Amino acid sequence: MPKIHTEATVIGHAECLVIGGGVIGSSIAYHVAREGRSTIMLERTMPGEGASGAAAGMLAAESEEFIDSDLEQLARTSRDAFPELVRELERLSGVSVEFRTEGFVAPFRSEAEGERRWKAANMREDNQPEWWNAKELARRIPGIDRQAIGAIYRSKETQLVPVQLCRAYAGAASVLGATIWSGTHAEQLVVQNGRVCGVVTDRGFFSCDQVIIAGGLDSMNLLDQAGFHYPLYPVKGEAVAVSLKDHPLEYTIYADDIYLVPKQKNEVWIGATSLPNLYDKEVTVEGLEGLLARAAAWLPRVREASFVRTWAGLRPQAAAGRPFIGAVPGLEGVYAAVGHYRNGVLLSEATGRAMAGLLKGADAEELGISNFSSVRIKEESL
Repeated sequence: MPKIHTEATVIGHAECLVIGGGVIGSSIAYHVAREGRSTIMLERTMPGEGASGAAAGMLAAESEEFIDSDLEQLARTSRDAFPELVRELERLSGVSVEFRTEGFVAPFRSEAEGERRWKAANMREDNQPEWWNAKELARRIPGIDRQAIGAIYRSKETQLVPVQLCRAYAGAASVLGATIWSGTHAEQLVVQNGRVCGVVTDRGFFSCDQVIIAGGLDSMNLLDQAGFHYPLYPVKGEAVAVSLKDHPLEYTIYADDIYLVPKQKNEVWIGATSLPNLYDKEVTVEGLEGLLARAAAWLPRVREASFVRTWAGLRPQAAAGRPFIGAVPGLEGVYAAVGHYRNGVLLSEATGRAMAGLLKGADAEELGISNFSSVRIKEESL
């Protein structure tokens, strides 16, 4: 990459400069600041306003049924750390993330489907799920579709509000000494003698010892500047919120074709469509109709719910199929955590904690992220 020299006045300096204020960047800023290192986080808009804020906030390490065993292990490690993490974030920041621990229910309509799910769950999961028959399912979720003959219940699956999580991460990081620069766009890495020494932004120059690129889809330009081509593409997801006035939903319903996530004030968030390579955030009538129809097929009283709002977000999917978490090769002092797709909230704790360790010199294998490094990605592409 070209070397860039600047005579601009330094408007900020930190040992670690985190680019991106979504759930991954905010988590990294928190974990790095927690290690006692000076930290600056740059966010183009406001923390949590991008893809993170459009998520439903499910910590579905088992319900997601990961095919990638490395990703599955990272997800479980991250999910299991959330109860303690939430307590600490809320204590430091004063921000409630609306953490809910009722568990997730995966309903099914045939014995064959139920047996398949049960067998797969018992082969893959450390935590024994529960089998609910039709009577138990109807008792637990009043109004569930009568064709649902049972469900698998996972008690350890949890959920929260992603925007609040971003604010809690950022707020806790600030309490620990980090500086948050909202409305600041990182434009260019500054390099001297093969090592990063800062970043040029639309507000001025920030100097640093280490840069962590965690800006979702916006990260590709900076990664390209570092000589590391790691393609990301958007997967648009539309969602809708409704309000169930009577008999509010208690458990998250996690079906094959839809999820219904209960929130405060009797709201239920329903999602999500999956539309690759679209860059707009508009919610289509077709998308909305499909979401509501699939939700009502499992919980018919959704048809009687009050409409609250719709929204859409762009999930950053990696062409390589898994996130990149590690040192960027060829340029000293540059790291990245990108491509978490639909699991950024879930993987945020493990990613932030691992990155903080990596920046202090810990071994990637010891931290459990060696299979998300540039070396592994290069090997799998050959």
